[in-house]
Amino acid sequence: MTEQHEERNPTLRVGGLLVHEGRILMVEQGRDEDRYWLLPGGGVEFGETLSDALRRELQEELGLRVGVQRLVAIVESISPDPEYAKHVVHLIFEVSAPVDGPPEPHDDKVLSARFLSEFELQSADVRPPVAEFLSACVREMPSSPQYLGRRW
Repeated sequence: MTEQHEERNPTLRVGGLLVHEGRILMVEQGRDEDRYWLLPGGGVEFGETLSDALRRELQEELGLRVGVQRLVAIVESISPDPEYAKHVVHLIFEVSAPVDGPPEPHDDKVLSARFLSEFELQSADVRPPVAEFLSACVREMPSSPQYLGRRW
């Protein structure tokens, strides 16, 4: 193990899974040709609970006030490139929020936000790659949290 890896710790990212009329709320990020979709959310700050972090992130990104329901899934993203040395633990929570229209980005990192259908999810660049799991959640939310393993 290199010194670089010994000093790095995994980071926590919370994501909100909001299903509305058979579609899942996703945000588009990236730049130029490298654009991708992910669940709205973000990093957990020191001393912040997971649910507080999720509420803060969705408020900052989309101006949404959400209710955090329950943990749905855990996914680990570990870079296969040792020089990149990135390890993110994604904690996906079911959330609820009133939906009055299309979501509006409130953060410069968010290029767009919209509800994607199961069909759109399958053809989108979803990161981490959990489109199949998200599509299944549209049909039926899992009864207990799922560990989806390592996905990059």
